[in-house]
Amino acid sequence: MLFSVVTVFTNAQVKDSALVIVKPAIADSLKADSIFAKKDSVTGVIPGSTRPFDKRTVLQSNLFFNLFGKGEYKIEEFASGERKDWLFYLMLALLFFLAILRISYHKYFNNLFRLFFRTTLRQSQVKEQLVQSQLSNLLFNIFFFIASGVYLFLLVRYYDISITSNKWRELGTCFALITILYTVKFAVLKASGWVFGIKPAIETYTFIVFLVNKVLGVLLIPFIILMAFAANNIAKIALTLSLLMIVSMFIYRFVRSYLPIQNDIKVSRFHFFLYLCAFEITPLLLIYKVLLKYF
Repeated sequence: MLFSVVTVFTNAQVKDSALVIVKPAIADSLKADSIFAKKDSVTGVIPGSTRPFDKRTVLQSNLFFNLFGKGEYKIEEFASGERKDWLFYLMLALLFFLAILRISYHKYFNNLFRLFFRTTLRQSQVKEQLVQSQLSNLLFNIFFFIASGVYLFLLVRYYDISITSNKWRELGTCFALITILYTVKFAVLKASGWVFGIKPAIETYTFIVFLVNKVLGVLLIPFIILMAFAANNIAKIALTLSLLMIVSMFIYRFVRSYLPIQNDIKVSRFHFFLYLCAFEITPLLLIYKVLLKYF
């Protein structure tokens, strides 16, 4: 009797220990299954289902790369931009010429701008010094012809007016137009002074004209460089400012030359304005008209 009770009690303890041991095993197996599920989600299996991760769908939904779209074919063309090496060397030669004039004729260069801006009280003395420097006058006039010829050449190219098919001939034509215009003007003024007996007034006017031209040739250099190499919008601004500067130079020349001429020959403002229209403005308008009509 006692043996049977002990046997039953022992069997009950064994069952209880088995139950205690089984429960942690079941919990560990559940944790292992959840870990495997997470690992499967990393490798491409969606948790809770057996469907794999579709990479193609994700790539098709990408907004930045059209990986599965229809291919497009384009024929590449070589850039046909104009090389401006020759224009760079032309600007370099122009600046080199100006540097030589600035270094070789330092005093003349300073007196030129001092007299132009009227920063000296000894204007008559400075004027005599400038007139007596004939070689300096000639070289600075040549520089004005070259600078204004380059400016006219760039102006013609900006408005797409073709004078000749060769750019060097076109550049030479612009030089020739400016040179012929002011050479003829100088000859007409000298002849008028001799015929009408107003030589002192003509010499004063001629000096003021070429004084303004020399300063204008120097001031055109920054605008020439911008028109040659800057972008189209910046070149347009430079062109507009340069034209305003040229017009203001003509007005300044009119105001500056009227008083000395009036003291010599007593000319009215109206007659002097008619002279400016006939000998200053009309030749420029004729050149512009010829360029538009024939080129």
